[in-house]
Amino acid sequence: MLAARLHPGERSLRLEDVPVPEQVGDQVLVRVVGAGVCHSDLHVLDGLFDDAMRLPVTMGHEIAGRVEAMGPEVRELEAGEAVAVMVGWGCGHCEWCVSGHEQLCPSGDEAGATKDGGFAEYVLVPHRRHLVPLGSLDPLEATPFGCAALCSYAAVKRVRPHLAGGSTLVVVGAGGLGQYGIQFARALTGATVIAVDVRAGRLARALELGADHGVVAGPGATDEIRELSAGRGADAVVDFVGTDDSLALAARVVGRRGLVALLGLAGGSVPFGFFALAPEASLTTVVAGTVLDLQEVVRLAQAGRIAGGIDTYALGRIGDALADLRAGRVEGRAVVTP
Repeated sequence: MLAARLHPGERSLRLEDVPVPEQVGDQVLVRVVGAGVCHSDLHVLDGLFDDAMRLPVTMGHEIAGRVEAMGPEVRELEAGEAVAVMVGWGCGHCEWCVSGHEQLCPSGDEAGATKDGGFAEYVLVPHRRHLVPLGSLDPLEATPFGCAALCSYAAVKRVRPHLAGGSTLVVVGAGGLGQYGIQFARALTGATVIAVDVRAGRLARALELGADHGVVAGPGATDEIRELSAGRGADAVVDFVGTDDSLALAARVVGRRGLVALLGLAGGSVPFGFFALAPEASLTTVVAGTVLDLQEVVRLAQAGRIAGGIDTYALGRIGDALADLRAGRVEGRAVVTP
């Protein structure tokens, strides 16, 4: 089968013919319908996550497809069934896994980083529990669920306790993840949603998806957000970018006892001190989400509560997909279709 692989010492993907993996035990072989191209893939190619990679590896961690074959111990799945694949594959028996937080497993794996991922015709999933059936949903359209939608949903759930009546949520970054975050904020909270981005097209899309206001990132963003929140600042900020500038903006606009949730992996940081934030404001990171979160995302999609835009690329054009994403030419989610 054809696969896009990263090799030690290289900063681009190499298209190669590799054997189709064989399933045993609890493993499930999934025929990939779509694999999302994520900004974290660019960070990998730029060397930001070298210590976390196990090379050579087939990249691609955001995967949906159809069950091709199952090991003899697999139950409750059928060949041809449409499934979304979890982004994190835990060991299954540590304290984090048994509490449902496999994405925090210290010895876990991740498709596209430590195990072969979805930029290929097939992916071998280590256990049935890492798959969520999609029912009648189109797996191509559902490709972003396992990462972009899942992470956004987990972030909104994390900040939701801060979003009571009359509250304000600021979403920094209105790209693929931020667009899902805005929709989940509409579905789960009654907060006023302010979207922030450098691109006017993305802000227009954010307003279509339910944001109440769109603010252009830049020198005037802080004052505008303060004005829109009646001077109180934001009750919560979700940063899908993660640069020094985006985190600095989050720190300036978060209000008293507010929460800044960081998902963006751009490598930025923000000074933390007693007077660096509003009184009793907090900072947290969000790492993907749980299987239950992914199940809830799928149910919201089945109910027609969320929508996503995708741009598709044949696997042989994986380089074009990465280049378009880096250049900002992708408004929603780039998806490779093996």
